[in-house]
Amino acid sequence: MNEHGFIRGVHTSLATPGLRIWKIHDQYQGGVPDAFYCGGAGTLWIEYKYVPSFPVRLATPIKTILSELQIGWLESLRAASESAWLVVGIGKLIYINQNHDLRTVITKQSTGNQLFTRKQLVSMIQGQCKGTT
Repeated sequence: MNEHGFIRGVHTSLATPGLRIWKIHDQYQGGVPDAFYCGGAGTLWIEYKYVPSFPVRLATPIKTILSELQIGWLESLRAASESAWLVVGIGKLIYINQNHDLRTVITKQSTGNQLFTRKQLVSMIQGQCKGTT
């Protein structure tokens, strides 16, 4: 699997009435988040990253570097009171950065109990946008 397949899998699982899904591919404005979601209860922007597995060592950083443009977009959205998440697929697990510093290094050790399944991610997105769980 790659990042495109990871996003497609999430979007397939999200396909529900009342939820708008926009997979963004902007060739003219760098750093724009990968997806935008809109439902009756709110909106959400997500920048997706994907790696096939954790590094072997607990403290080795996961190589999912955000560009300065991506960080700028997410920070600007957050400053405007928009929900903007970084979602990192790591094999079949998912790390979600909802409000933390985007420059924080992500390691297996630092993710602790912050790992989710795709089903849980879908539920979180629906909760944010449709007010459901």
